[in-house]
Amino acid sequence: MLRRLPYRQIRFSSTLSVVKHTNKEVTLAINDKEVTFKNVFLRDSCRSPDSVDPISSQRLFTTSEGAKNLEINSSSVETTNGEPALKIQWNNNGKTINSSYPVSFLEKYSTPSGRRVEKFFDSDRKLWDKAEIEANLESLQIDYNDIMNKEESFFQACYNLNKYGLTFVNNIPHPELTEMNEANATQWPAYKIADKFGYIKKTFYGTLFDVKNQKEKAVNIAYTNTFLPLHMDLLYYESPPGLQLLHAIQNSTLGGENIFCDSFLAAENIRKVDPKAYEALTKIPITYHYDHNNEYYYFKRPVIIEDKEVGAGFPKISVLNYAPPFQGPFEIGIEKSDPNYELFDDFVRGLDMFETFINQPENHYQIKMKEGSCVIFENRRTLHSRNEFSDSNNGDRWLMGTYVDGDSFRSKLRVGYRKFRN
Repeated sequence: MLRRLPYRQIRFSSTLSVVKHTNKEVTLAINDKEVTFKNVFLRDSCRSPDSVDPISSQRLFTTSEGAKNLEINSSSVETTNGEPALKIQWNNNGKTINSSYPVSFLEKYSTPSGRRVEKFFDSDRKLWDKAEIEANLESLQIDYNDIMNKEESFFQACYNLNKYGLTFVNNIPHPELTEMNEANATQWPAYKIADKFGYIKKTFYGTLFDVKNQKEKAVNIAYTNTFLPLHMDLLYYESPPGLQLLHAIQNSTLGGENIFCDSFLAAENIRKVDPKAYEALTKIPITYHYDHNNEYYYFKRPVIIEDKEVGAGFPKISVLNYAPPFQGPFEIGIEKSDPNYELFDDFVRGLDMFETFINQPENHYQIKMKEGSCVIFENRRTLHSRNEFSDSNNGDRWLMGTYVDGDSFRSKLRVGYRKFRN
């Protein structure tokens, strides 16, 4: 379990001095290491009342305004709240602006890894396969009453999702309602859990959606009893959801086990084994569409979208995109005059490697969801699937799902890190 600690520990051991400044840049010595910042960056980062409204915290100037006719009248180092700080008096378009930059801010922005602090938590993320999840399964379990009422338990869920892209909520009371509709959506446990993370992403499936065997009426393969291959949801949206929740209300049929897989592990394997195929997966986009039931959605995106600033020890990946049931015809690299024509062969090889890897049982975590449990997973990292099921034993299968906006989840994660640290 996470132990409670203040996120910002007060320690100002760094030393700071001004080496020189010009009307283009400022060179500082931070712990005897020279760092040079552009003046435009420093002026742009000013938090003085002249620059940022103290009530709304919104900026009062544009970058181009701050860069225009910018000069330094004076620079010095003073101690503010026990911390060394760079003080600069600017002449900006004939207006005098006094700015202060704590050494902690200057250190943070002097390195790529520092700039991710408090925004992303790379060192706490981990690739996983079946063995990894099973060895750490206990830490992924959270009680419903705890996640709803205890800040630390809610942060544990956020922490798990950042680490593995997967967590579980247990002991959910059985709903008193028997039929879901938009009017009563807020009364269901799936909604209440999702609402803790932030904005629920309503789609054409509704605020919530029932995953049941609808047979001939099904608008999605998930609403049948057939095998559902590994995939991600709503990749035909410009902004797919960040989290998906599935609450098992009834789950007594034969089969129907849920399967999860870490797509980042698969991508990293390809990068190590066949870098050319990996590169192709970052460049050739797949077309995703939903053209059914009087709805027509369309978007195209590559399998792998990278983030080169991710810290050492974790793949430099932002999100994955993989949803074969909703693929449309390819549009890039398919015709010989296309400059990506040869690259398309590398892409096909990479996609085959990806599918081979994710379909190996040792890379799956498979679970028959208990009634009264809910799985939460990152939609752009954790692939999900479901085995075929049968109600020949007179069992019932009813999962209720919903989506959460990824930005609101990451906001909760960042705020949680300010209160709790591992």
